[in-house]
Amino acid sequence: MKRVNVLYLAIVPCCFILFQMNAKLGKASAFFYGFAENKETELSHDQPVLIHKILVTPGQKVQKGQLLMEVKQSSIDLKIDNASLDLERLQTIALQEKQKLVDRIEQLKVKRSTKVSALTAEIHTLEATINYNQNLLEGLKSIDTESIDPTNTPNAIKLQTLKESLRLTTEPIDTELAQLEKKLVAILKPAQVQRQKLQGQIDFYKIEQSKLDIVAPSNGLIGNILCKEGENISAFSKMINFYEPMPTMVKGFVHESLILQVKEGDSLIVSSSLHPAQKIKGKIIGLGSRIVEIPERLRKIPDFKTYGREVLIRIPSNNPFLQKEKVMLNSLLEKEDNSFSLAGVFSLFRTGNKDKNKKITNSILSK
Repeated sequence: MKRVNVLYLAIVPCCFILFQMNAKLGKASAFFYGFAENKETELSHDQPVLIHKILVTPGQKVQKGQLLMEVKQSSIDLKIDNASLDLERLQTIALQEKQKLVDRIEQLKVKRSTKVSALTAEIHTLEATINYNQNLLEGLKSIDTESIDPTNTPNAIKLQTLKESLRLTTEPIDTELAQLEKKLVAILKPAQVQRQKLQGQIDFYKIEQSKLDIVAPSNGLIGNILCKEGENISAFSKMINFYEPMPTMVKGFVHESLILQVKEGDSLIVSSSLHPAQKIKGKIIGLGSRIVEIPERLRKIPDFKTYGREVLIRIPSNNPFLQKEKVMLNSLLEKEDNSFSLAGVFSLFRTGNKDKNKKITNSILSK
């Protein structure tokens, strides 16, 4: 049975300790501070508008699509006003023409009624006289009534004249009334079509006007309102600051001595400075292009000015942090670990191959 060299047994624990120290030294931790931020959106318009009505207040919670501000554009307002004036003018003219026709129809009806009443009264009176005279003649036996033509008497001739006069009086009036009734119907149809056309233009312009209104892009909070009602705003001028309801980003400042230990795409552990148990994983999405002074609130020693690089970290929206809450950022970077396990080392020594053990030991020590 071969015996294991005691020196080898002493070297093995030493090598294992060296591996652990090497692994520890191969790790570098970057620790710095930041603060949670909501995603801020500055709402503006791509064309000049007039602020008509502001429907929200700073700090108010709003839902996606909610109307925040009614705005107008003078050119569209002018088109609406012109179309409204044309519609009102058309309606006025149509009403005037209609009223003229209605008045003329009423005048003719009154004229017809008056003349018909007068002639009808004379006819009735004359018919009563003729009937009365006829009855008298029938009661007289001395007069041969059969020889008398009742249609050729003066009263009968006058009656026929009155009836003809009634016909000649009413016929032209009735003809004119029929023409006026047709004209009344004809004048209303084109006016109605024109009114519908103008009303359609007005509705279209109002829809275009409503598209200018400012609505909430998502659920969130209203920040500062940078305009007031009745104010003319130029294109792309800020009108409202809009925030998402929960912080989605962290802005931190890593000390200038640690800037090589963080890079874009690295993962960080983000935890609350007041409640360290509240943790969440974040990812670096941007790095500043210059060294700047670290804000006093984010310095490890507030009284001493320190400098570093700005770091932007994206965090999930379902996080426990408040807007502007101070957080701690911790990055852990590990180098590649090529160490052997302790069990593997012992297993190699059990083979009894001294030459192989020496090669392994030399390899380990060289690392």
